[in-house]
Amino acid sequence: MQQGKAPARNDIVPVVIGGDIGAYALCREFHEAFGVTTIALNTGFIGAIEHSRIIDARAVASLDHDVIVPAVTQIAGQRPDAHVLLVGNTDQLIELLEDVKADLPANVTCLCPPRDAFDAVCDKATFSRLCREHGLDVPQMDVVSLAGADPIAPTQIPFPVVAKPAVSAEYYRYIVKGFKKVYYMTEQAQLDKLWADLREAGFAGEFLVQELIGGDDTYMDSLTIYVGREGKPLMLGGAQVLLEDHAPAMLGNPVAMITRQNPELWNRAGAMLSDAGYRGFANFDIKRDPKTGRQLFLDCNPRIGRNSFYNLAGGVNPMEVATLDLVDGRGEEPRVVADTILYTLVPISLLRRYVRDESLLAEVDSLVRAGKVYDPQRYDADWSLRRRIDVDLTEKNQIRKFAKFYPEPTDTSF
Repeated sequence: MQQGKAPARNDIVPVVIGGDIGAYALCREFHEAFGVTTIALNTGFIGAIEHSRIIDARAVASLDHDVIVPAVTQIAGQRPDAHVLLVGNTDQLIELLEDVKADLPANVTCLCPPRDAFDAVCDKATFSRLCREHGLDVPQMDVVSLAGADPIAPTQIPFPVVAKPAVSAEYYRYIVKGFKKVYYMTEQAQLDKLWADLREAGFAGEFLVQELIGGDDTYMDSLTIYVGREGKPLMLGGAQVLLEDHAPAMLGNPVAMITRQNPELWNRAGAMLSDAGYRGFANFDIKRDPKTGRQLFLDCNPRIGRNSFYNLAGGVNPMEVATLDLVDGRGEEPRVVADTILYTLVPISLLRRYVRDESLLAEVDSLVRAGKVYDPQRYDADWSLRRRIDVDLTEKNQIRKFAKFYPEPTDTSF
């Protein structure tokens, strides 16, 4: 991947809702593809965005319909001749885009899937059925409804198990209250207490209980697909996870990955999205069972994912693909992430501590020697002393977080 500013394109105005590293990566992708400054809207921003030369960061009071619609309408009104591309990159932000898109001006395009397709793939129970219909393996699973007060039957899945919400977006406010994204349970009594605590907090949605698939973080894979307006996958990219975040509110978010190719699996997943009427970006979490070799699809996120930048580093700029499709109507042949690179948000020293597979460590060292290491924050076109300080502080914070939440690697990642 060559870093560099493209000739400026004046007919697009990217607007990214968000203020984290994932939002910065999207802004960088727009800048590399089209040489444009991206407007970022959020209630607060990390230093990488606040001190960026390629981002116009605009604070808003909240991420509610009544705040975002006027803010985006004003932007669109100032550039009536341009295409405003509105992007979000969390489940709750995609819900927001679904809510506001009908009330935005005609020159605004929201990068989010159709509502019915969104509901189909975001409900993890429905998603499991779609996977089975397309020959994609999924873990054994119970769907537990927390509505009402009826007793909940014990699970028949052997312990240990994993418990997580069926629909992530509706659960977000409970994470803010202190509930975890994912639970590791070793006995029924723990599940019973979780059900009671969730009901007491007012949660009435569905939870999933899944069989625990062994293997540490390196047995996780990521798959990113972009389905164009005509229903054909236009981008396919994948990576093997080396290390995930283990802070309770961020659990399961990869922080280091090596790009990989798996065309057969990618094509089946792409066909599933197309058949469901899906459009736009989708990101799949997949785990390889170390005992059987099965590749199990855990869930599908209705967005490109926090780590979208591994695709650009591997040779395909996702924001370029989406813009050419949505603005220019260019439905070209699928572009595949083919370059092998190391994507990391953490220091290499931390990887060497947590990655226990000697062959993977050797590959990490080889990619480091070859200069194929990429962090979206480290961008030559957006570099300054203050930005360097921001990145250094972020990396030091990662070391502190791992010491607190995941001091030693385990065979299950929990």
